[in-house]
Amino acid sequence: MSRDETAAERPTKGATIREIAKAAGVSIASVSRALNGKPGISEALRAHILQISRDIHYRPSAAARALIGGKSAVVGISLGRQDIELRPYYILLYQHLTLALYHQGMVPIFFACDQTPTLPERAGSAILLGDFPGDERPEFLAAQRIPFVRIGPPGDGFSVAPDDRHGIYLATRHLIEQGRRHIAYVGDGLGDDRHRLQGYRQALEEAGLPECLVGVPFSYDPALTAYRHLGRFLEEAPPPLDGLVCENDEFARGCLTALEDREIRVPEEVAVTGFDDLPTLAAELTTVRQDIGRIAAEAVGLLGEAIAGARPRHIDLPVTLIRRRTG
Repeated sequence: MSRDETAAERPTKGATIREIAKAAGVSIASVSRALNGKPGISEALRAHILQISRDIHYRPSAAARALIGGKSAVVGISLGRQDIELRPYYILLYQHLTLALYHQGMVPIFFACDQTPTLPERAGSAILLGDFPGDERPEFLAAQRIPFVRIGPPGDGFSVAPDDRHGIYLATRHLIEQGRRHIAYVGDGLGDDRHRLQGYRQALEEAGLPECLVGVPFSYDPALTAYRHLGRFLEEAPPPLDGLVCENDEFARGCLTALEDREIRVPEEVAVTGFDDLPTLAAELTTVRQDIGRIAAEAVGLLGEAIAGARPRHIDLPVTLIRRRTG
């Protein structure tokens, strides 16, 4: 029976280094040298071991990859200044990043923002989440010569993000085309550097309509905070609103509840849009969908370029307006 026939009959479960050594008739140390590209064995033996590892479907565990590749196999996923891992969006993003890194033989580990100084000791590269004004992580990692990718707006170095500005522009224009003329933007951090806010303003400017901003500060419960701040906004100086463009789906859910409690009909009186298209949360919500799986895949691809010393670049990924019941 040929080796190919034998491999075809083998189960497809992952093999161990010990099994590769037994099949190749060599020591475990020789297998480790072959898999890790280290010297000490002939090229013919290395090729033989690698072929057997493919034939018997060798897939190293996360622990084995870290041991074999050392620090270079470890990718630090660095959180932003606030505990953004509590947000459903970042939970989904982390799941996709973990899967994409696994397929590249990399091991992800979490770092809080204030743990950034310890990252070079434990990881060979990094993916940064939660971009914020005054973020010192990129400068620090660059000084330490740690390759990294940011998931966020373009800046220095490699980065990838959904086309935030265009997404909010699409949502705002959609409400304008419905005949809405008093559209408020509900968002966190309403400075001029916010890409989503810029999309809202662009659509209003093209239509000759005034802007109206509802600021929602950071909290661990964004839906509840949006509910409270929209409620206060409506009570203190209720403008004739007929549309709400929300920075994310969580803000939109809070706004929907605030409107419902005041017996304001959606979308008949006020239309509401979100951003992200999160599972369950956006079931009936008109929102902007971003492809979180593709963001993760592109981030891992850019990380490979960063490790290889390529020229930094930014990738803007397309977004899609999803029309549902609320607008």
